Amino acid sequence: MNHSFHFSRQLAIAGIRSAIVLAALGLGQAQATTFDVNLTGNVGDGNFSSFDSGGTHYDQWILLLSGLDSSSSISAQSGDTINATITLDQSVTIPASVDITAFALILSGASFPSIDTGTSGTTSFFNQGVASASGGGGCTTSGQLASCVDFFPPDNTSITFDTVTSNFTISALGQPVTLDNGLIYYTLFSPSAVPEPESYAMMMAGLGLVGAVARRKKSAST
Repeated sequence: MNHSFHFSRQLAIAGIRSAIVLAALGLGQAQATTFDVNLTGNVGDGNFSSFDSGGTHYDQWILLLSGLDSSSSISAQSGDTINATITLDQSVTIPASVDITAFALILSGASFPSIDTGTSGTTSFFNQGVASASGGGGCTTSGQLASCVDFFPPDNTSITFDTVTSNFTISALGQPVTLDNGLIYYTLFSPSAVPEPESYAMMMAGLGLVGAVARRKKSAST
């Protein structure tokens, strides 16, 4: 037998086997998905509250959004990217803060497990088509996905917007989750003390409760 032909045949067989193995490995790995999500909100339905915690005063505004429900839910996992566009029926103004203004888009689900999550991305604000502010960074929460942006001095002036785009990637999530609810919020921190991480955690935990209450109200009204 021609040894050269025999060797070439062995290489071809080995190559086919390698291709089969790589294909099998590829099938076993989850593919990252990009979701385009369109959300809407009526500014008049927003809820404003004030409270004190850990020596810091919080002025907070929360608005439940439409666009994610049981019929339009998405299943997301770590590595996925969410491109969200939030359109409001009228402009809303975030007042200037003394220390920090924080803004977040919160996505959650009725069956969302209480696990730590992490995201990173960019949020941009527009008013009548004109860019008014932008920012980005990471956000870690428990039992929900959040895309957060903090406005530190000297950039903590008032912000007026009627549209928000929030593009973020899920960086930490132990298992796939179903997302069927969305809300946005902003918080003004005062007086001069910057809240400690524990205060942020308490605020985010409170938002989880607000989201649950909002879901119940939403279900009751439908």
